[in-house]
Amino acid sequence: MSLRSAPATRAVAVLLASLQLLVASASAGAAEWRPFPLPVPPGGQFSTPPGFPGDLSFWAPDRGLMTVGGNSSVPRGLYSWDGSSWHQLATVCGSGAGARIAWAGPAEFWTIAEPSPGHDGVHSGALCRFKDGAVIGSYATVNAPEYTSTVRAAACRAPDDCWFAGGFAETVDGARSGSFHLHWNGAELRAVYGPQGRAVTDLQAHRGRLIESVLVGPGFGIFDGPVLRAPEAAPALIHWADGEVFSNDAWLPRPQPGVPADGSELRALDSDGATAWAVGGGAYSGPAARAGAVARQPLAARLDGDGWTDLDARGAGLAEGEAFGDVAALPGTRTAWVTVRDVRDSPTGESGEGEQPRVAFVDADGSVTVHQLAGDAEPRRGAAVRIDCPAADDCWVATARGYVYRWGGRDYGPNGDPAFQGTITERPNENASQFVPDTPPVDDSRLFAPPVEALPEEPPAAPACRRPARLMTAVRAPKRTPVPPRRGERRGVRFRLVVSFRLARRARVALVAERTTGAGARGAARARRVTRVVARTRLTTLRAGRRSLAVTVRTERWPNRLRFVLRELERPRCVSASAAQTAASR
Repeated sequence: MSLRSAPATRAVAVLLASLQLLVASASAGAAEWRPFPLPVPPGGQFSTPPGFPGDLSFWAPDRGLMTVGGNSSVPRGLYSWDGSSWHQLATVCGSGAGARIAWAGPAEFWTIAEPSPGHDGVHSGALCRFKDGAVIGSYATVNAPEYTSTVRAAACRAPDDCWFAGGFAETVDGARSGSFHLHWNGAELRAVYGPQGRAVTDLQAHRGRLIESVLVGPGFGIFDGPVLRAPEAAPALIHWADGEVFSNDAWLPRPQPGVPADGSELRALDSDGATAWAVGGGAYSGPAARAGAVARQPLAARLDGDGWTDLDARGAGLAEGEAFGDVAALPGTRTAWVTVRDVRDSPTGESGEGEQPRVAFVDADGSVTVHQLAGDAEPRRGAAVRIDCPAADDCWVATARGYVYRWGGRDYGPNGDPAFQGTITERPNENASQFVPDTPPVDDSRLFAPPVEALPEEPPAAPACRRPARLMTAVRAPKRTPVPPRRGERRGVRFRLVVSFRLARRARVALVAERTTGAGARGAARARRVTRVVARTRLTTLRAGRRSLAVTVRTERWPNRLRFVLRELERPRCVSASAAQTAASR
């Protein structure tokens, strides 16, 4: 290209970009969202919605995945789109409301799923690695007893660089804490703690870097402030990760009358490679949400170049208390589609079955147009919970009941990739060997060890008395389950924490849940700490073996420490080392 022709070429490029934006805006108004029935399940006669969709994600217009919760007609697992139709790709590794998908390549992806059936112990979840039409890895994740941090976000920058993240977590000894991440480096999964303890809601690869959006607090419905290693003048809701180093983005939500500085939080991210989006709404965690979700208009921000723009997302059909739950960038247009949710009673987006699906088109200038996908008189199809746009003229939505809608698009014809044919029914059992420890690996290379010298043999010593086994071992992370609300009480107020462990001998055991507050809770002024017991069990006599205890706690008095009270009932027997080895070999 000559220098003389460059200005004309730039003018043509600008004109084409403007025309593309006009076409995208016009098509958003002209095209319609249409129901897209899924195939009839085996042995059935009618198309059946497959249950709650944990995630909906496309690698290309003819290559997509959707995790489904399943029901009496459809097994839980994964559905696959081949450009022409959907079919069930797997009956494993795709279920659960918190299921997520991360593409590592055209025939390789990860899912956040439930552990294998019959998995021993209480785990925060499992990760499954799919490659070339099979599950080649299934990894259990276990965190510290203080918190169970379920990973709820996933993204890959490359096949050997995948990330998974959740809420605040802390190791048993307190040496490592922060927002919990798992990093796949191509050989192993490593536990990585973000420096700021805010719960991660989404991860997105963008221009070779990793973006993460966060809540205000350390988890959904937790009203304590997060554990921050560095002070923040206002909550930093967007983080960047370069390698395993995290940094805060300078963007802050636009102030609104009556909305405190910690009254906003983000729920989802997306990127078309050139433009990134972050959406959310009023906070449901952190101190500002103690009286309920903060009422503010839905939140949308767009990353153009190096800076974020806070869009004034207003439009007919939007109300305070609603939020944008998921976002899909329309490639090459600087516009996006978002799902609209009333999250005051459902902060995690895991219900909404009694609502009708609604989505909104966010134009380049921030103006919003709301679309209701089902009429009020129609049977409830569930709120729109997941959305993705593999092309500028092709978008998909999945509702809380598993109904699927499509905007634009066409029949691309089956892609015929063998990795997405048939149905996968087996996965490795992570209970056998593929377990992710929450501690750094021990250096056993002996690279810097001194040379080994042969010593003269000594006569065998008399059998020594071996130290008795520890009374309590194998403490598992607590399992958190909601307690049915009492009359007049809203959902999600009380939870039951169940902790399992193993006793070597009969003993009396109590479980105590404590909450440490005060300015010196994590600072230098430890004298100002105030520790209160928020729940406890009675001292209970338990026999040797695998046992468990449970306490019921409320979200406004959420514990940040669990401990046991132990009373020995049997004198430990002194066993010689040789006798112990003989017993172990039997």
